[in-house]
Amino acid sequence: MCGAEAHQLYAKKPIFDALGIRLFAVLHEHIELEIKDFRPRYWGGVVLFDRSMEFFKALGGGQLLKDKFISGFIFNPRAIANYKRAKAMGIDQNFKGEGEIKGGLLIVGRDKSGIAYQFIERNFGDWAPVAENQQQSHEESIKTDQQDE
Repeated sequence: MCGAEAHQLYAKKPIFDALGIRLFAVLHEHIELEIKDFRPRYWGGVVLFDRSMEFFKALGGGQLLKDKFISGFIFNPRAIANYKRAKAMGIDQNFKGEGEIKGGLLIVGRDKSGIAYQFIERNFGDWAPVAENQQQSHEESIKTDQQDE
């Protein structure tokens, strides 16, 4: 999740809170200065470090979703458009760290209900549609409320 997407999603935190949905950012590498820039600038909530990259492997069906910088960014018009969109929002991008692993978003249901929503970053900088994940969160909240009754 890039800083721009994290910022946009975290701005909706009160909506997710009202639905009983907790938000976490999951990082695959621990670069102290990058984390200090990311939190609280773009993300004010809990940040988890996934040393074994199991979250990222889960997004890829057991494999890390990776792309090279040249083919996945430089020669990818959609990734370039994503970069420009973030830059237009005033979000500084950096190219520090590993940079080849793609991420995504999971909305996990309570107890053993499993994954309620999944978004996989196909191009660098892809964003999960906020309206779509809010709707799925709302539906998951309704299911949970019905189970509690």
